[in-house]
Amino acid sequence: TEERTVARSRVEAVQLLGTYPNPARSRATVRFAVPDGNASSGVTLRLYDVLGRQVRTVRSSAEAGRHELQLDTGGLASGTYFLRLTAGGTTKTQQVTVVQ
Repeated sequence: TEERTVARSRVEAVQLLGTYPNPARSRATVRFAVPDGNASSGVTLRLYDVLGRQVRTVRSSAEAGRHELQLDTGGLASGTYFLRLTAGGTTKTQQVTVVQ
């Protein structure tokens, strides 16, 4: 067996990567990335309904790097929601559909 080293590139920008499954029933996997300079100034990941009301705080802080976490969508009404990642003055938004 040959040993291999895989180097991951540095995170260069705030990224809200694909959330799956979408549409989600009871939970979805959320992936995001935060570069070094942005983590110290605060990172929040929140879920909003179509009227702009916050329905969940998914994450209230994060270290620099790539992250993957579970978003519990149980108890939410079927419909369209918006996942908003804010880090260091940069905001990224992604649409998430919930079906119950």
